[in-house]
Amino acid sequence: MDAFVNDSSKTELPIKNLKTLLLKHEDNLENNTQHLDQVLAALDPRTQSMAYLIVLKVKCGDQRKNVQNFINQVSHFLSSFNGEQIRVIPQYFSQVSKHYVEQLYNTRVPSRGVLPLKRAVCVFPEKTNTLTPQHADFLQLCILSKCYHQALPIISESTTNLNPEQTNINVKDVLSYFYYAGIIFTALKKYKQALEAFRQAWTAPATALSAIAIEAYKKYYLVYLMVNGTIPGFPKYTPTVVQRTIKNHCKSYVEYGQTFTGGNVQEIHNKASAHAENFQKDKNLGLVKLSIRSIHRRNIKKLTQTFMTLSLKDIAEHVKLSPADAETTILKMIEDGEIFATINQKDGMVSFNENPETYSGNKILNELDTQIHNIVTLESKLTSINEQFATSPAFLKKILTNEKRSVSQYDNGMEDMIA
Repeated sequence: MDAFVNDSSKTELPIKNLKTLLLKHEDNLENNTQHLDQVLAALDPRTQSMAYLIVLKVKCGDQRKNVQNFINQVSHFLSSFNGEQIRVIPQYFSQVSKHYVEQLYNTRVPSRGVLPLKRAVCVFPEKTNTLTPQHADFLQLCILSKCYHQALPIISESTTNLNPEQTNINVKDVLSYFYYAGIIFTALKKYKQALEAFRQAWTAPATALSAIAIEAYKKYYLVYLMVNGTIPGFPKYTPTVVQRTIKNHCKSYVEYGQTFTGGNVQEIHNKASAHAENFQKDKNLGLVKLSIRSIHRRNIKKLTQTFMTLSLKDIAEHVKLSPADAETTILKMIEDGEIFATINQKDGMVSFNENPETYSGNKILNELDTQIHNIVTLESKLTSINEQFATSPAFLKKILTNEKRSVSQYDNGMEDMIA
């Protein structure tokens, strides 16, 4: 153990040499788990991050460890580690991060890991906008602890970089990230962003249907009904396996959607009740209820296109609500910026107004500038990816192989025709 601590101080060595030196002690650490807490106490996670992480990884496999001590040690590590040292052993970081989340969940204190993991997703990647396994772990904790606003700055950024060699990210991490991001956007009522996040999860390239894709599609389906009032279709880039099979796993949702587009509120309620058990099991019953409420909101919005003023009683009759519920719904729509109206409490009349936004202020110009910047950045990224493909030996070899196969099939066909 002393030798390991001594070697961990040789930070002047090239980082890959330090990695080789420290990993030689791993078997000894695994055979002496009773001393790991003492080893960690002798290490500084700021300057000896690699050694500290190796010990934490070994502790993940120790069934007799003190869980609270482990949580405290990982939290301390995540709050102070050096990203450069960790990038050479990303698989260890991924394993520790996931075990950390698991233990926080088991002990029912997920909020303790939110800030440490938030720092991790910012410090660990070498380049900005790089997706890591810790992104999904962080979002999971935000959902479990209902700290949605902590995640918003992270999921609002476009993540265009993937580097499996440096981060140890895999397909499940990517799908989980977008699935969790969709849940958080939905919780914050940012439904357009939620739809985009869920769509990323179930339209990702695939040769088989994953459980994450199915769950993402279920939530996407309900949010789409709520926002647009129609049944969603499949984008052209949707994998064939998804188009052919995903609805077979979502029959309750498809049936509900078909009834929903009919517009009969009573029938929609009946269909929701018929499938309530499935919706509850999937934890989507809340979204079903929101989609039903959206019918009333959508019908009220239609009235603004026809009438200048209308009484609360007439509105309530049009949308099949009580006058009190109609008033509450209208006030909420005004608050959310869905409609522009005023309610006269004396005579119960509602006056519908035009959108006061002129789209000419500094706020709009700043938003436009941000969008243009994002588009230019994305175009640059796509150009870089295209250049990488064009110079990739593996890609060029595959293209050459396909061309040879095509020529061979053509020659064989010509020979058959001549014969």
